[in-house]
Amino acid sequence: MHIDGQCHCGKITYEAEIDPEQVSVCHCTDCQALTGSPFRVTAICAKADVKLTAGTPKVYGKRGDNGR
Repeated sequence: MHIDGQCHCGKITYEAEIDPEQVSVCHCTDCQALTGSPFRVTAICAKADVKLTAGTPKVYGKRGDNGR
């Protein structure tokens, strides 16, 4: 399935081919705050299946309350 999207601030945009069977939903409080909804949807795919169409990504680290 072909998808496109962007990061939270909109500076990074992408296109990807994903397997709908590899889609998951997270309900943690960080994902709720990020999206302004009760969940965030993510999809696992190979690096070769993703094409950045704008911007340059940076590393973002976030330590959870459990230390991970």
